[in-house]
Amino acid sequence: MNRRNFINRTSIAAFGGTGLLNGLTKEQSFFNKSKIEVQGNEILPTAAQKTWMDLHFGMFVHFGINTFYDKEWSDGSLDPSAFNPKKLDTDQWCRVAKAAGMKYIVLTTKHHDGFCLWPSKQTSYGISSSPFKKDVLAELANSAQKHGLKLGLYYSIWDAHEPKFKEDWWAFIDFMKFQLEELLTGYGEVVELWFDGFWKQQRSGWTKKNENLEGEADFEEKSLERDLAFIQAWRSEGAFKWQMDHIYQFIKSIQPNCLVMNNSTSAYPGVPLHPVDIRSGEKYTSVEADRKVWNWLGEAIYLPLQIETTMSVKGNEKFPSGNWFWHDWDHSVLSKEEIKNYLSVAKSMKANLLLNVGITNEGKLRKEDEATLLSL
Repeated sequence: MNRRNFINRTSIAAFGGTGLLNGLTKEQSFFNKSKIEVQGNEILPTAAQKTWMDLHFGMFVHFGINTFYDKEWSDGSLDPSAFNPKKLDTDQWCRVAKAAGMKYIVLTTKHHDGFCLWPSKQTSYGISSSPFKKDVLAELANSAQKHGLKLGLYYSIWDAHEPKFKEDWWAFIDFMKFQLEELLTGYGEVVELWFDGFWKQQRSGWTKKNENLEGEADFEEKSLERDLAFIQAWRSEGAFKWQMDHIYQFIKSIQPNCLVMNNSTSAYPGVPLHPVDIRSGEKYTSVEADRKVWNWLGEAIYLPLQIETTMSVKGNEKFPSGNWFWHDWDHSVLSKEEIKNYLSVAKSMKANLLLNVGITNEGKLRKEDEATLLSL
């Protein structure tokens, strides 16, 4: 498909209008008011959101080029020749997840470094240039189906490797859409698409300097006024730069029931970066006040919460509360009691808990994580 045809295929009405994406039915459209369920004065989740909320507990998997260089984040320059998980065992990941009571699994298909865990036709930076060659995402999709788990995908919209990110922004938007099309058409049903890295094109709205978000943000006092001000800043700047209204409709044209989330960072947990179907509550490890109903396009809509935290509890300067990727020096792990407490917190907040594991350079769960999860 050439670039012009691709753009024509996915064109939508002017910003602020109600035109639908070509091929998208009214029943599938986010703009269709009949999707909003009301009982008395209570705004309820949609059918797709209810199905997702019933999953309750999932495994988040951080795995990629960083795994082989003792890194949490990297700049897209790491040599792919190091990526070679000789004992990759996605069956083990899913078997343990299932035994722990998890119902879905979310993989970092591409982190901020741009390294792809599937053979993307848009870049050579990924498994295609590694000695390993195998499609990690395909392996996981097969294992998830085998063990009865739903599949979710993490995708960083920030890409430190791809030259278009800095040199040709509109070409980069096309690059991103082509990759999303690969992910949403090649691996079966996707229950959740987890965007990350939006802040690289968001200059305004922060209460601190943008650079301070390179890592785990410090706690700040939350308020509705602060949250709404940031949403407004996002809508007037970041959402346009990333073309997120367009991207959202494009996703729904391929998989209408795939729920979209845009990580609002640990600086603004629970704040929706519209348009989304789920909100992110990174590191919510105690019960917090959480607003479920938000205004979008003149309507009150329900947006469920997903709480993300990690099995590691020994981090570094940028991630003091725990690592997300595997490091051979880190054997710290949440206790069974702590995980049960986090599940209780999630239940109290009517949220899902997505618990992260960092896969080793062999391609398996850490022994500490496996033992703890099986003890549940």
